[in-house]
Amino acid sequence: MRKPIPLRQLRIGMYVAGIDCSWFRSPFLKHRFLVTTEEQIDRLRRSNIHTVDIDPSKGLDTTSLPIAEDTLRGIGLLTSAQTPPIQEAPRSLELLAQELTVARDAREKLAQSIKAVFNEISKTGVARPEPVDEAVQEITIVTRTLSTHATFMAMSYGRELDASLNNHSLAVCTMAMIIGQALGYDLIKLRELATGALLHDIGLLQFPPHLLRTSTPLSGEDRSTFHHHPRLGAIAIEAQREFPQIVRRIAAEHHVTPDGQGYPPETSASSTAEESRIVMIADRYDELVTGFGGLQPLSSHAAIQQLFQEGEFGRLDLGLVSQFIKLVGIYPIYSFVELNTSERGMITTINPATLHQPIVALTYDETGSPYQNPLTVDLSNQSESPSRSITRVVTSEQEDASRAA
Repeated sequence: MRKPIPLRQLRIGMYVAGIDCSWFRSPFLKHRFLVTTEEQIDRLRRSNIHTVDIDPSKGLDTTSLPIAEDTLRGIGLLTSAQTPPIQEAPRSLELLAQELTVARDAREKLAQSIKAVFNEISKTGVARPEPVDEAVQEITIVTRTLSTHATFMAMSYGRELDASLNNHSLAVCTMAMIIGQALGYDLIKLRELATGALLHDIGLLQFPPHLLRTSTPLSGEDRSTFHHHPRLGAIAIEAQREFPQIVRRIAAEHHVTPDGQGYPPETSASSTAEESRIVMIADRYDELVTGFGGLQPLSSHAAIQQLFQEGEFGRLDLGLVSQFIKLVGIYPIYSFVELNTSERGMITTINPATLHQPIVALTYDETGSPYQNPLTVDLSNQSESPSRSITRVVTSEQEDASRAA
């Protein structure tokens, strides 16, 4: 099955079934191959290829389709097709909006602290443990006291084409801590994870500004330079002996993929720390929602789909990706969705047993007219026939969350 897509949507794990150019103008001898490296995509860009055909049956799709129920059940993300209704009452839209506002305010304050830390590192070339520890302490307080879902969405919201290394590091640190908490990490281990996540990209501070964070494609030469940042970051951290060794390892290993296709190549994929693999997932998620390196920015839902597919193909630790999805859902809270009935509403509660069937507060009927009062529907527990189901995510932007409230 061939499917045409713009080149900007092509990603590692997709199977190219055709290239929009004559064979003698193509950078490849064959027009059918599995994309395994960013260099292959970069060669297509340099050849002014704008469209390719992919075969979703042989590789990743563009994440528009839901994860199959059999697959979810196979990795423990779907426990039973006949799950009893959720006992916890869903939060009101007003409460969710309030929690999101608090989380966004906290994010803005944290962003200022992180900016100060990175400005000092950029000027001095030294990552002093004291200001880093203070920033980690602030992030720890936020992740342990505020709503996980509101914090997650606050870190994702409005990040399209955000080229700020400060904001990226904050988002990766926060999401890594959320995963670590779910895995039962103690406070000491959480702080080490958070420190490594915050500093995972400091090697980029030794590069020209255009390589720090970019929303445009990297040239082949720039990409080769970019691949040195894990090693440089690890060296900078090693110079400050107060940091635990796991912090250095996270910086060194956060691009070493389980399938051995990552970098640096001298690091064995089988020997990486769990903390490094957690940071890799948080890092990749933020790349997808911001559109790093010329990618098309994805919604939270689509980015989660992409993470799952990359986990299946061995690019990410599938067990940890599954844990991440259990936390935030296939359809994260605050996502604005459309049902098969054409009704629209906001996800308010995740059903842990059937993640593809959350609770939705419907705010617009099938004609697009607002309901006088939101209609709460548990998609996992319905008596009507035909039953309601989600057909697409309209958006995860906060303006729609506010509109729903």
